[in-house]
Amino acid sequence: MKIDSIKIFGERHTGTNALSLFIRENFDLRAKYYDFLGWKHRLAPQKSEWSKFDTSNTLFIFLFRNPYSWLISMYREPYYHHYLKINDRPFEEFLKFSIEDYENVICLWNQKNESYLRMSKEVKHSLNIRIEDFRLDQANIHSSIARAIGQNSAEFIELSSYINGRGIEEDKSIDSSLTIPELTKTEKNFINLYLSRSIMKKIGYDFL
Repeated sequence: MKIDSIKIFGERHTGTNALSLFIRENFDLRAKYYDFLGWKHRLAPQKSEWSKFDTSNTLFIFLFRNPYSWLISMYREPYYHHYLKINDRPFEEFLKFSIEDYENVICLWNQKNESYLRMSKEVKHSLNIRIEDFRLDQANIHSSIARAIGQNSAEFIELSSYINGRGIEEDKSIDSSLTIPELTKTEKNFINLYLSRSIMKKIGYDFL
């Protein structure tokens, strides 16, 4: 059956808006939203949930980002409206702060990404994409998507702007955002204490 739609899952600050625009510019695919398996930033649904839907013509794309740069982005803009002053505290305290249903933001990274890795193996059509790889070589990501959906002759239109939920932001740098930050020994030790070694290995990220 021909793939005619996509569903993207990825935690906040992993490039979901950028990849959505990239696919819209390059491929004839229908994006599926809330009415199809919910919020794009959610914990990936279990098979008992997604199997109730027809997923045979949908390409699922799961986005990942290096935890060290991702944590800094979450600190700067946590999208945590239940507690608006969450990022008024020092970064070291932010790392320890309980967020949503998770002990801390590192546990959130672990569990969300574990769910994406699990679901990517369960569904028929899936791609796992690290946002750093997308930034480094969009042509290769384009080819991977084209192969997955059988549109090998699709035109390649590259994106160069910083894109988020508000649109294009000319004053922000993609490369600066994705750069691995300089962390104190205490910050690094705390992050590494909680980071899942198996998930880091599966996605292909190295510990600092």
